[in-house]
Amino acid sequence: MGEYVIIITTGVFTIYIENYRFLFHKKTNLGVDTMFQISNKSLLMPSDKYVMLREKYDYNSQDCKFEIMQTGNLYNVGKFIGVFAREVPNGKPHGINLRRFESIIQEVFKDCYDAFISNNLPDLHIINLKQISSAIVYWKMTSQGGRAKLKVENLLAKWSDDTVKRLMNAYEKKDMSLFRIGGVRIPTATAFMRFLFPDDFGIMDSRVVGNYTQPNGITTLSLRNDGYINDTKQNIIKYETEYIIFLRGQAASLNKLGIKFRDVNEQGKIFLTTFRSSDIEMSLF
Repeated sequence: MGEYVIIITTGVFTIYIENYRFLFHKKTNLGVDTMFQISNKSLLMPSDKYVMLREKYDYNSQDCKFEIMQTGNLYNVGKFIGVFAREVPNGKPHGINLRRFESIIQEVFKDCYDAFISNNLPDLHIINLKQISSAIVYWKMTSQGGRAKLKVENLLAKWSDDTVKRLMNAYEKKDMSLFRIGGVRIPTATAFMRFLFPDDFGIMDSRVVGNYTQPNGITTLSLRNDGYINDTKQNIIKYETEYIIFLRGQAASLNKLGIKFRDVNEQGKIFLTTFRSSDIEMSLF
């Protein structure tokens, strides 16, 4: 392998540095070895292309509807109709942009979790949790037309007290697999991770996987013939050990170079910001 320095070596993982390439070898809890490498010397694409693609991101969900009730602790309450990537179009008085959607999701989950761990979870908190979870599912499935409504109906039909406990455990542990509720599979479960923890996680979408990570050997996921990401234990593990490592590495490299892009904050103002893991996925979408 050439000259290298062992940074960490245990029975679980070993990290090396070889000519500015980070090699990470991990034995998963299923006993399956995964090996991948992230280059610290070069990005997957030039930094200016990352900026251009991120600023062009335009995934909108005009029919995404949800209502958040006041629990006494929430700032963002009311009815919301339409989630837009950047600016909210004129004529959409109840629309919100993606940054505000993020903020609402994080606020509702934290509010519900605080009540949950205090063993005092009123119905309003559960209603809000159900509303925002449905909104995430609908937003993610918008690109698939009528399936968005069907997926939300399926989620609500399977909702139970156990669903609330599972979501709270998933939130506490940052465990993508636990977000697989009511028919939700890996890609949509990763959307929960992306919105709740956007600095560290991103959506594992079939477009990004099919166009970038699989062809470049970054991921070794099990896929259907149509490119759909199979809902398997191995793919759950590889979300953490391959896909997320890649997103974080690309974001860290761009930020080390001082690269920023223009986005719209939750108040609707344009601002310059650094790349998060979620922004890398959005650039490649």
